[in-house]
Formats: sequence, C-alpha cells, structure tokens
Amino acid sequence: MADVGSYLLAEVMLWLMYIVVVVAVVVVVVSAVRPLMIAPRRSSGNRGWMTVGGTAAVLLLTWLMGSSKPLVVNGTVYNETFWLKTTDMLIVSALILMFVAAALVLFGISGLSRRMK
Repeated sequence: MADVGSYLLAEVMLWLMYIVVVVAVVVVVVSAVRPLMIAPRRSSGNRGWMTVGGTAAVLLLTWLMGSSKPLVVNGTVYNETFWLKTTDMLIVSALILMFVAAALVLFGISGLSRRMK
C-alpha cells in the first residue's frame, strides 16, 4: 500500500501548502499596510493602525500566555514548545477576535454609535 508515489505526492502537497501560506501572508500584509500608507492623515488611517496594532498585541499576548505543556495524541508525544504555544495562540486569539467582532457588530446594529456622536 505504501507506494513511493504517495510519498512524492505528499511532499508536493506540503510544498504547495508552504507556498499558499507565504502568498496568504504577503496578501494580508499588503492589504493591511497599503491603504494605511495611502491615507495616513485621515482618521480612518489612525483607526486602521490601531486595528493592526491591536491584532498584533492580541497575537503576542496569547502566544506569551500559551501553554507549552506536552500533549499525547494517539500515543505520540508532542513537546515542541514553539509549536504548542503557536497552536494555542491561534485558537485563543481567533476566539477573542471573533468575540470582539460580534460585539462591535451588535454595537453598530444597536444604534448607540449614532447616538454617541
């Protein structure tokens, strides 16, 4: 069952995934920074920089607070500190950012933002 071809296909898929991740990171960085550089003096530019900084702060804090305790999954021990903390960071920060987004949507729907002006 274990052909050499299946291993070659797995390696090709891994390299394709690496390329996709790099392209995605480049697109995210360019799409976040380009509008902020075009209009740096507008109030929306300041809000954009605050959003980028806040997201970076959440990612950094959740990585620092992430657990590095070894995990046992299907009999395999995973004990690499960097990847354990990174996985924890991605899960926790995704939950925090989804909660913040939902709260801001509810704030916008409620009409409080219009009454505060």
